[in-house]
Amino acid sequence: MKPFAHLHVHTEYSLLDGAVRTDKMFGVCDSLGISAVAMTDHGNMFATIEFLKAAVKYTDPSADFYDFIKERRPFKVKPIVGCEVYMTHDMRLREKGKDGAPPKLNHLVLLAKNGTGYANLVKIVSKSFVDGLYYKPRVDFECIKAHSEGLICLSACLAGVIPQALLHNDEATADAWVKRFKEVFGEDFYIEIQNHDISDQKYVLPKLIKLAADNGVKTVATNDAHYLRKEDADMQKVLMAIAFHSTLELGDTAAPLDDTYSDGKYFPTREFYLKSYDEMAEALPDCEDALATTLEIADKIDPYFIARDKLLPSYVAPDGMTSEQYLRKLTEDGLKQRYGEITDEIRERAEYELSVVERMKFVDYYLIVWDFINYSESQGIPVGPGRGSGAGSIIAYAIGITKIDPLKYNLIFERFLNPERVSNPDFDVDFCVDRRGEVIDYVVRKYGKPNVSQIATFGTMATKAAIKDVGRVFNMEFAEVNKITKMIPRGSEKMHVGQLIGHDPNVAGVPELVDLYTSDAAARRILDMAEKIEGMPRQIGMHAAGVIICRDPIDDHVPLARTNEDVVVTQYDMIVDEELGLLKMDFLGLTTLTDIKKALDYVKQSTGKTLDFFELGYDDKAVYELIGGGDTEAVFQLESGGMKGFMRELKPTNLEEIIAGISLYRPGPMDYIPDYISNSRAPDKI
Repeated sequence: MKPFAHLHVHTEYSLLDGAVRTDKMFGVCDSLGISAVAMTDHGNMFATIEFLKAAVKYTDPSADFYDFIKERRPFKVKPIVGCEVYMTHDMRLREKGKDGAPPKLNHLVLLAKNGTGYANLVKIVSKSFVDGLYYKPRVDFECIKAHSEGLICLSACLAGVIPQALLHNDEATADAWVKRFKEVFGEDFYIEIQNHDISDQKYVLPKLIKLAADNGVKTVATNDAHYLRKEDADMQKVLMAIAFHSTLELGDTAAPLDDTYSDGKYFPTREFYLKSYDEMAEALPDCEDALATTLEIADKIDPYFIARDKLLPSYVAPDGMTSEQYLRKLTEDGLKQRYGEITDEIRERAEYELSVVERMKFVDYYLIVWDFINYSESQGIPVGPGRGSGAGSIIAYAIGITKIDPLKYNLIFERFLNPERVSNPDFDVDFCVDRRGEVIDYVVRKYGKPNVSQIATFGTMATKAAIKDVGRVFNMEFAEVNKITKMIPRGSEKMHVGQLIGHDPNVAGVPELVDLYTSDAAARRILDMAEKIEGMPRQIGMHAAGVIICRDPIDDHVPLARTNEDVVVTQYDMIVDEELGLLKMDFLGLTTLTDIKKALDYVKQSTGKTLDFFELGYDDKAVYELIGGGDTEAVFQLESGGMKGFMRELKPTNLEEIIAGISLYRPGPMDYIPDYISNSRAPDKI
């Protein structure tokens, strides 16, 4: 097999439009002799890090991704980061066509040659969402031109501006566009030629070749791959039917979909897969130079541009103080206020924590969190007392980030920040759910709108959802599909479809489902297809609590998108964001805090008294009698029926017993609840 590079590939992150799974593509490429492969999803870069990690994992399953990139180790199959962007004449115009249809867009493929190209691609894709989103994320030529350095440009598929002009016999416009692209990209502009056995493609193919020759531009052979293998064409049709809420005949999924875009039928053939060199040569005879050009482009690519960096913003301290000096001042003042007398134990603990925080360069982190909590409390926005490992920090307690004394409860600072295990600290902060947005608005004002963003999440097709979606596409009665999903036993929801029907040799299938799969042809078709599409991302959403605060505009480092709720989010999920050095804050909206605030307001209205919840203490016997009576409706952690029953038996008399009860009430430790209740009543039996 001759080597070849695939430069036009859509992963599953083209969201119901592409179905090339990143975790499988490199193995398939290697088996076909493909030496490099590009990720060119429609309008987005969601899959970038997952795609690069898959390339590393295929090369060396034991390698650390960031070490691999830093050491510039060779790939078995070189990954190329790109995007097929949607191009319009003016990305800021919001207008429909004369027929009221969404505006027609042209495709253009951009590939990152190096770190500069990656940064520019991030900018282009971010602007397409933040500034250009209208039905789809859009960019215009001026935006591309302004961020063209380090990018390779391919003229794209039949939907590209050049093929479209040729299709309408407008050679002059096509020629003008070639000259415009060549002026910007020089020898990094190539004209794509494709053949998916589509009549329009065959019509423009010789015109494209002539146009390239007339302008001294090289042609490059690509296959617009939307799935891995030819037999996956049916799966792609099902995904599109899910996206368009259309149906297919169960007995003939090979038929093209009836659904159309404004420019005609989509995927009218079964040729949109990763082809070998020989298959490409057969599709594009006498185009050996265009096939060889794929390797020329791949050789230009330097994929070693991802790096971890500390992107924490700096906190500007008052009165000319450094951040370190200001944190020490706040800590000293807070310790006096919290403890009155500062003992040697308190002093040593605070000094130890300050030394670790300073050495690990998280002083600004503490000050940033302190600042927005201080702002919230100054505005009367309820803030929680703290939760998680952050409660183990005496600095956090002193300056008011938390309201829990770590010395009293023997909480361990190293669970939060540990010099032996360098990882970002993480304060989970609860805010009144009604006013959480005010805190985020304050952070945006303080650090700048370009430097603050929320975080993407991806809804995927879970087991039951995949079965139901496929059943609907194949026009199966709802009751029949429901009958299949009801066979999934409770507790087995996290099993994959293949495991449920006995396809996994290491997992016993569910007998009812295995029997149905064996005996019912329609059910078998649905379950087979659900197995193929299960786990694929379906839509982008927003993380419920996570907010990124960056020292620079965020799109200097990661691409941005907009969700259906018109919220700007990072295109990478929170794990990748943190890996790359971005600071993630959790702004949690908690209804309990809202309820407490309203209760305190009612007390003030009826009695004229202002209560400080944190000064009430933990010694009121009447409160423990309420809890011991199971009267804990809407009390956080104590409101479930099982927990109410536990409290009735335990009859707690202090907060420590409630802490123990919450710790015990979970799978595993639950077995010890009877012993704990017995021993709490008769300590001499312990």
